[in-house]
Amino acid sequence: MDDQADPRWTTSGWGYGVKTQDQAFRAVNRIVSLAAGRRYVWRGSSDRSHRLRSSLLRDLIIDESEPLPTELELRRRELAVLREAREWGLARELGPPASDLHLLAHLQQHGVPTRLLDVTHNPMTALWLACEGGDEAGVLFAFDVTDAPTYDTVGLPSDPLDWSLRLALAVSARRAAPFLVRPTRPSARMRAQEGLFLSAAVPLGPALPGVDGVPLPTGEPPGPARLAGLFAPEERGAGRPARVPFCAVVIPARIKRKVKEHLTALNRRRSTVYPDVDGFREALRDGEVALHPLPDAVPAHEDTDATER
Repeated sequence: MDDQADPRWTTSGWGYGVKTQDQAFRAVNRIVSLAAGRRYVWRGSSDRSHRLRSSLLRDLIIDESEPLPTELELRRRELAVLREAREWGLARELGPPASDLHLLAHLQQHGVPTRLLDVTHNPMTALWLACEGGDEAGVLFAFDVTDAPTYDTVGLPSDPLDWSLRLALAVSARRAAPFLVRPTRPSARMRAQEGLFLSAAVPLGPALPGVDGVPLPTGEPPGPARLAGLFAPEERGAGRPARVPFCAVVIPARIKRKVKEHLTALNRRRSTVYPDVDGFREALRDGEVALHPLPDAVPAHEDTDATER
């Protein structure tokens, strides 16, 4: 992995690598209880080597050694995708005329590359997602979004269809800060995951290490010593950071299974995180649905209880 691709979560001063399941759960608790009145959203990635970037930005990157796509390049692709999605008829299934922001959120939920990042209000859901897979270390991201504006996917009927997304991007560009998108009509999966989206206009200036296309804080990071003090088993003491605007908690592969086992006590399992047909299909494919022992059955041609009508 080259230097530009390496996210450097634990060496940048913005991240911390836990060693046990106790430390993983303690990290979440300490971030939440660090300062009263702060608001966080969370994201889990099963592979800590992946940089934090939207799927649309990733699609536009051809060579990691080249400069990142600009907001103009991202916006042109985004508008083209939205135009073709409307031509395809995808906006009609959303009910009343769907705004660009509503259609964008709908596309994101179905795996179409967009500028949106899936996040959740529930840190336990994000921790479960960070512990998916077993061969690579995962990472749990915490974002302080106390001052981030939130936009609903369904606005006023009188609003132009492109207005809410253009407003969100204009405010983001002016403030050099991200925004949240809250699905007004969430799917069953979004409700179960307490999901929403984080996004932004691509910043002009340098980004935080490991993060592309999202203007997260680029000031002085908490640093390894302060994060170690924050996540230490001792009670609150001197030397801890006053606040943590962003943090990446790296989960080693060897404790992923154990963390997920503990998360079942909080009703975090595949059937509750992915409570839809796609989730069942994926669990069945991955051998996570118990089909044994097989139930008793008789061949169809010998089933005397089934009579023709």
